[in-house]
Order: sequence, then structure tokens, then C-alpha cells
Amino acid sequence: MSERLPAPDTSRFPDLASDASWVRELATGTGFARIFKAGGPHPAAWYDFRTYGPVDARFDPHPEPPGDYPECGVMYAALESRATTSTGGDPLAAFAACLLEVFQSTRIVRRGDDDSTLVIFENARPLRLLDLSDSDWITVAGGNAAISSGDHSDARSWARAIHAHYPELDGIVSASSVVPTARVVALWSTAADALPRHPLARLRLDRDELTGIIDRIADRYGYVVL
Repeated sequence: MSERLPAPDTSRFPDLASDASWVRELATGTGFARIFKAGGPHPAAWYDFRTYGPVDARFDPHPEPPGDYPECGVMYAALESRATTSTGGDPLAAFAACLLEVFQSTRIVRRGDDDSTLVIFENARPLRLLDLSDSDWITVAGGNAAISSGDHSDARSWARAIHAHYPELDGIVSASSVVPTARVVALWSTAADALPRHPLARLRLDRDELTGIIDRIADRYGYVVL
């Protein structure tokens, strides 16, 4: 039986100053990868924080009921390349995590749909993120590892509680539920001023340059590419 994440109890949330390992500080110039939809019914720019929510995403901090909350945005990304884990790891893990997370509901990578676009960028200032997978914060706070791999609605209740309890944080970092060696981040509105003016790269998924790597990822993880 898989472990179920209990409801958050903020009275158990510790003072972050008491253990430096609970907050991961990402230095200026850390690499991130994300996939966003530049077209379709809800087009976005690469730097947009989604203020509508919560939707069926794991770490949306928006309150219920779903609606537009201008002061409560979220952006999902993966830590790129060697920054993914302290021991290095698969250099494709960040892109794989993005690709598999975005298309996990059907396991079909539709490269041309809604102008799906890969963007690579580096933060322009340090970021302070609550570490949910490489520290014991979640255990101290009364939760468990299901926050990263279990029911999305349960994780969102924790995201709301964390966002409200630690307003000084820029978001959270967690193991990817589909590529556990990768680390994914949910950046919140406080991180908006950490984005650069321009990304390092921006490529539509249907660009020829990405064909080989997308095919390798899909073959490895049993996805279909269209």
C-alpha cells in the first residue's frame, strides 16, 4: 500500500533558521529548463507565472476555489544538467523531467501542439527554496515522501500551507515524480524578479534540433512521439 500524505499541520512547521539544510539556495546563474505553450487557447510567454489556479498541478499555491489570483503565481521548471543532483546524474534528466511531466497524462509527446516550446534560462539573483526531497523538512513537519509522488490534491494543500507560512521563500524544490533523479522547482511570485531579461535558449519542440533527444527520451521511457 502506498503511503498517503496527511493534511498539513502548520503548528509542526519548524523555524527554517534552526536547520540550514531545509532551504536550498540556488546561486545566481543556476540553469533551469521548462516547457511552456506559446500558442493554443491559453498562450503564455516563457517568463509568465500562472496566476489562475489551482489546476491539477502538484505544487500550485493558489487558494480554493479555482480562479485568478494576481498575487499568487507559479512557474514550474527543472534544475538543469549537473545542478540536478549533488552527485551529477543523467545530463538529459532535466529535459526528460520537463517532457515527461508535461505529457504524462497520455504518454504521447505532441511536439507541434499549442506551439510547445523548451526554454533554458538562468536566475539573475539567488533563490531560496524549501527542499522537500534532499532534506528531512517534510518528516519534521509531519509529512512524508508522498508529497513528491502521491496525490496532487494532497500536495497542493501542503503547497498552500508552505506558501502562507514561509512568505520569504521563492518556492520549493522536489524530486520529479516521473524522473526521481531529477529535481523540479515550483517558483512562486516572489521569484519573478529573479528571471533574466532574456533566456539562454528558446526552441519549439518541433524544431529539427530536438528530434534526436526527444526520440531518445521517449524510447527510454515508453512514450510515443507525434
